[in-house]
Amino acid sequence: MPALILGATGNVGPHVVRELQVQGEHPRVMVRDADRAHALLGDDVDVHAGDMTDPAALAAAADGVDTVFLLSPHGFSMGDAQLGVIRALRRTGIRIVKLSGTSSAITPDGPHACRQHWEVERILQESGQPFVILRPNSFLQVLVERLMLPGLNATGTIMNPLGDAGISLIDARDVGAVAAATILRHDWDGQTLVLTGPRAVTYAEIADLVAARTGRPAGLAQVTPADVRASLVARGTEEWEAEHFEEMYALFRAGESAFVTDTVEQVTGRAPRTIEAFLDEVLAPAEAAS
Repeated sequence: MPALILGATGNVGPHVVRELQVQGEHPRVMVRDADRAHALLGDDVDVHAGDMTDPAALAAAADGVDTVFLLSPHGFSMGDAQLGVIRALRRTGIRIVKLSGTSSAITPDGPHACRQHWEVERILQESGQPFVILRPNSFLQVLVERLMLPGLNATGTIMNPLGDAGISLIDARDVGAVAAATILRHDWDGQTLVLTGPRAVTYAEIADLVAARTGRPAGLAQVTPADVRASLVARGTEEWEAEHFEEMYALFRAGESAFVTDTVEQVTGRAPRTIEAFLDEVLAPAEAAS
């Protein structure tokens, strides 16, 4: 049976789809923008246009599948959307593979999005629905590629709200590979899998790695999580989201996401990608153009 992928056009979803295709599967996706999905994922994907918060549309998209990959955009009402999916699928027997958040932050009083993940996880675990929960640490594609490197290019410095703490960043492709494995196999049903990169790195180490590859200095600007919040608010970020990031960075600064697991290798049979390999990839185009 095919799997239904929700959140197929975000940071992780396309990697889940591609990993399933590599395994000879023909995944189904439910998206709001079908044209964008075809452009991003190709025409060999079964695209259902619709909103996951619409129970009738979700039921139609999930008809005939045995697993749903549950991922929705980061937002104030993310938890409500995901709980709606669980309610709509209850008693169908369809297994739910839920992508959650950074393990150390999934608590009832954690940062905003993580409080939502905590609630959704608890409901899913008690729902009677077959499930797997995936808790990846922060993504290299987000923290490094989308936040650090553009800031470095614009100012010559990397803003460092973590101090000397390390963080075991993970490549979204490795998360996609684990998700695909848990979709295809039932070895991890009923489990929560914590996913990290191969080691924790500090912002100072990242700056050195970037400088070694570009041949240009990469300075560090020491800031606090409160500074990050103020900067986000000044740029028009909603207060709840700015507070969320302040609290996340405070956890990172305290070393709460420096732990390392071997889950990626245990599930996929290969070690997670290193930050060195990631930087070699993302910085290569810039080096070729310079």
